[in-house]
Amino acid sequence: MNIDPIYQEVILDHYKNPRNCKEIDGISEKGHNASCGDKVEVIAKVEDGKLKDLSVCTKGCAICTASGSIMSERVKDMSIEEAEKFIERVKKYLKGELPEEEFDEIFELKALSGVRRLPVRIKCALLPWITLENTLKHEK
Repeated sequence: MNIDPIYQEVILDHYKNPRNCKEIDGISEKGHNASCGDKVEVIAKVEDGKLKDLSVCTKGCAICTASGSIMSERVKDMSIEEAEKFIERVKKYLKGELPEEEFDEIFELKALSGVRRLPVRIKCALLPWITLENTLKHEK
């Protein structure tokens, strides 16, 4: 996968220093990518319809870990509705269904754009987002 060196740095930073993997009280969900072995646990603390805190712990490849780490920083303090809409945009972006120029929400997510050319790696990048999506279903 040919990735811009700046994007490589972002992915490696989030992989080596994942953000927000911590113990919190909240609703949780676990995700697993059987094709490569990635595992993720998402715990969301929801108050008044907002994500007040988020824990994302991954065991897997750099793409999955970086994606979860980036997600944990981006969606915190969003309302559930905002988070759900953002998750849908990210899923479309990573699958190549949303053009690059229409996705300018966060620089670090663009670091994951290389997966768009490698379908097997899309699952790695999407796993944290899908797991958060499933976690939020507990609030409905």
